[in-house]
Amino acid sequence: MAENHVKTIRAFIAIPLPVSVRHLLTDIQSRLKRAGIKASWPQPDRFHLTLKFLGETSCDSLAQIQAVMHRFSGQYPDLFLAAGSLGVFPKIQKARVIWADIKGDTRRLEQLCQELDKDLQKIGVAGQIRPFSPHITLARIKAPVSFHALENLVQKYADRWSAPFSADSMVLYESILSARGAEHIRMFQTKLGV
Repeated sequence: MAENHVKTIRAFIAIPLPVSVRHLLTDIQSRLKRAGIKASWPQPDRFHLTLKFLGETSCDSLAQIQAVMHRFSGQYPDLFLAAGSLGVFPKIQKARVIWADIKGDTRRLEQLCQELDKDLQKIGVAGQIRPFSPHITLARIKAPVSFHALENLVQKYADRWSAPFSADSMVLYESILSARGAEHIRMFQTKLGV
């Protein structure tokens, strides 16, 4: 009897970032590298603001996911955000991830995430486990970093922010993992503004 294999992809939904924001984050990331932090470094052209990580996703469900995303078309006009500053997960003493923060219209951004999560649950996608914490990953730390050195870096970039940008679309990405890092392929895009 032949086995029934369901084709899946690793996927997520995110807001793409404008070139000007990626340039700022690239500069900050370069300075972190020069500080000697041992980490894996996401490529700047792959910086994004994740709204929903879908994980392994059946290709059969992609049309439904796109239909859910399409329902948000034009529903979030004038959603302005800025990226910058620095933070760490889970805490400064045992940092594993260094990230750039998001400020601006974060209440509406959180509302968008909650509504998206709720609508995706209706088609069988697992709900969000942790509260939404908007950020852009700059580094995944591979070796312990001095608490004081990291605290100094975080303080150094506390007031470094991008100009406000319009978060006017969300994209469904396929994420392909390789030895060179993740490659993100755009599969579907919907406009959040009009």
